[in-house]
This record gives sequence, structure tokens and C-alpha cells, in this order.
Amino acid sequence: MTDDVVALASAALGATLTDPRPLGGSDRSTVLRCQSPAGSVVVKQYPGGGAAGLAYAREVAGLRALDRTPDLLATDDEHRILVMTDLGTGPTLADLLLGDDPAAAWDGALGWVEALADALGRSHPTAADTDDLPAHDTADAARTGARRLLDDVLQRPADPTLEDELAAISTLDHRDAVRDPDLPAADVVSPTDTCPDNAVRTPDGWRFLDLEGATVHHVAYDAAYAAMPFSTCWCVFDPPAGFTDRLLDRFAAALEPHLPAVVREPGWSRAVDLACAAWILAMTGWLIDGADEDRPRVGPPGVPSPSYRQLLTTRWRWGAERLRSSLPAVAGLLRDAATWADAVWGASAAPVGPYRAFAHDE
Repeated sequence: MTDDVVALASAALGATLTDPRPLGGSDRSTVLRCQSPAGSVVVKQYPGGGAAGLAYAREVAGLRALDRTPDLLATDDEHRILVMTDLGTGPTLADLLLGDDPAAAWDGALGWVEALADALGRSHPTAADTDDLPAHDTADAARTGARRLLDDVLQRPADPTLEDELAAISTLDHRDAVRDPDLPAADVVSPTDTCPDNAVRTPDGWRFLDLEGATVHHVAYDAAYAAMPFSTCWCVFDPPAGFTDRLLDRFAAALEPHLPAVVREPGWSRAVDLACAAWILAMTGWLIDGADEDRPRVGPPGVPSPSYRQLLTTRWRWGAERLRSSLPAVAGLLRDAATWADAVWGASAAPVGPYRAFAHDE
């Protein structure tokens, strides 16, 4: 299998690739570091069809549209293979957060969020023309998560205020072309999965990997990764005081030169809260069955990770506090879910504790 992928990638690149070495990752793709006559490159191949074909198309389009990602060197659409520059073996943001140096973790996170916002902002002029990046139905997933909480956990009907707030969340999924013309254009091309382990620090700054979920959406969905932090990720622990406030401020400051009207208040904070609510509820729908089964870890083997129950209850507690003024019905739903988790799941829903880098820095 590896030999076939390398041969096809060599043909696409027009140069012989040798010494393939697996880079791990998910079972959704094969990722290899290879040597070319010009140096090291990375080859990625998506096996199968259907979802694999869409993931391949998203990654190719995202690499073409976004700065601060690997350079796309060659593609083979028939076999869903792409060849890109190798960003090297620098630390990921997850490495820094789970390491032993609090200053490196702080500096790394601030640099990461600034690089992310700048890359997103630079993508805005091309967002409307990126036809091969269909939107994710995040608001629909949020509605499903809310329904699971109401029907399966709390066993009560939704009240009208909650329905109104879910409808407000859905406005984030409107593209600029159909969004309220009185609101500023806010579409960006996003990697979507901007998790700490998908960002590599290179000599030229932070670069972003794994764009198989790339899409066009409201930039508040990415700002939520700073506010929560790390909306859909496994690398979720308790940040130190002021951490997320500084990340969100740095995100807005880096985005402002590109989208000044978007970060104006009060609309900006409202949009970020809507995005945070969307991610929490969507993650609820995606993880609730695993939490019911008490799966012990969300992250990959060999690294610190919360359990499914810990991750969900952490998000529910955070959302109950953060959203109580802006989205009181969602906040009440999350508060009741957290109370239920404490009563039913007990110690298995205990707080996740601090990031390792900050464990002795309080």
C-alpha cells in the first residue's frame, strides 16, 4: 500500500520520492514523510470514496486559500493524493501546553492565536469564491445536542426562549451572501479543526495542519477556539487565570486590520458567545453516547486527556457561567446538565485540572 502511494505521489510531483516514513494521525488518511530531490515533503492520501473524497477536496481547497499552511506541491485527484511541503518536527501547541515550561506555553498560545486570526483575515477576500468548501452544519449539530440533553438527560420540553436562542445560533451558519445586509461580512476560509495538535511552530512562525475539515464560515467559530479554549479538541484542561481573555483579545487585534467592522462591539462578543454555544451543544451531541459508556479518554493514547464525561461536564460548567447574560436559556440548559452530571456521573465527571504547563504556575 505504501509503495503504491509513494509511486503515485512521485508521478504527481514529477520527481522520485524515497524513504517513506509514516507520520501517524487518524485512520481517515495515510500520511508519509518522504525525501525528494529538493528535500523532505509530506504525502497524504485519503483512501476510499464518499467522505474521503470530500475531505480531500476540503484539504486541497484549504491549502490553496489559506496562508500559514504547508505549500501544496502536487495533487492526484483520481487517487486523492496530495504532496505538500514538510513543516518539520517543531513542537505543536499541544506539546507546549502539556509540557513543563509555563512561559513557553503562554508565549506559544499567544503566537498561535495571532497567526490564526491573521491567516483567517487574509482569507476573507477569497471566501466567496471558494465553491469547493461546503459549509458544516454546526448550528444543526447544536440543535441535535440540545435535543439530546432535553430528551435523554433532563427529560423535559424546550421552552420558547431556548428555541429563540437556537435560532439565533443558526444565523452564524448563513453565508455573507444571504446574511443580514446590515451586518458586516464575516466569512473566512477556516481549517475548522484548529486544535493545539494541528499547529506546528516553525522557524517562520506557527503553521496549521490537517485541513480535511476546511470550510467557509463566520470567523466567530474560530474565535471560540480562543475563548473556550479549543472548541472541538481533546486537549481541554483548565487554563490559568486570564489566559482565554488574552487569547481572545489577541485574536481580535490580529483580525481587526482585515475585518474591522466584525470585531466592533457589541456585535463581536455576541457572535463569539453564539459560536461558543454552538460548539458546546454540538460536542454534546457528538460525545454524549461515549460519556454514557464512560469512555476513559477523548485524546490519543500516550498523552494526558480528559474522559468523555470530564470533557462534557467541563464544557457545560463553563457555558453555564459564560453564557448566562447573553444566552440565558442555553446557559440554564447547560447548568442543569452539569448538575445532573454531578449527581449521576459523580466522581467520573470531576474537573479536568490544569494544563500540565501551568500546574505549578498558579
